[in-house]
Amino acid sequence: MSRPNLPGIFTDSYPKEYEAYNTQYGGQIESIGWKWWDTQTYVSGTTTALTNFFNVRATPDLSNMEVAFQLAAPKAFLIRAIRFFVKTRPLAVTPPIVSGAALGVIDNIAQLINTGVMSLVIGNKTYALEPLWCLTAGGGAYGMLGFSSGAVANMVDYAQNGIPDPRAVNTLSKPLFIGPQINFNARIDWAAALTLQGGNVTLSLLLDGDLLRPVQ
Repeated sequence: MSRPNLPGIFTDSYPKEYEAYNTQYGGQIESIGWKWWDTQTYVSGTTTALTNFFNVRATPDLSNMEVAFQLAAPKAFLIRAIRFFVKTRPLAVTPPIVSGAALGVIDNIAQLINTGVMSLVIGNKTYALEPLWCLTAGGGAYGMLGFSSGAVANMVDYAQNGIPDPRAVNTLSKPLFIGPQINFNARIDWAAALTLQGGNVTLSLLLDGDLLRPVQ
């Protein structure tokens, strides 16, 4: 755990005589492993862009952002990896009789990552611009395809963006630092709206790295 001093919190912002009553231990900060995530719904046949980290969500499964578009002061964050996760469930589909696109979860993810491009903006500058197929999830359910017997054969279809291993993520060549109360957002753009099997799909974007916060 690293504990560098907070920069002039009492000399620059607050009366120095109050320093004796500081609830932060010695004016120091700690660094811990952390993740920030946000979740959006891709509307089949309609969506061409999704902006992430722009709102405070009602439940933590959707997002853990505390302030819209920025980190709550005096927290800061060092991004080490960016991950893209498709919140999908196994889908029962009928195998195609003729050759062509095999519609289902695998095809949904292939469509999403083939044409989707993520841009990360910190302040007023773009600091990452990557196709979604680079941003592997590094997690999620794992299973095998199954077939049911009967008059009509059904296939259980499931996939994820990459193998479910936390090591299988796109680590940035140079980490990116987000300071306290600095605006940031991540936007995903598609060249055209995609029609997905089963309708709308929930997508999550995750920033993986180190959180810096006051020691208490």
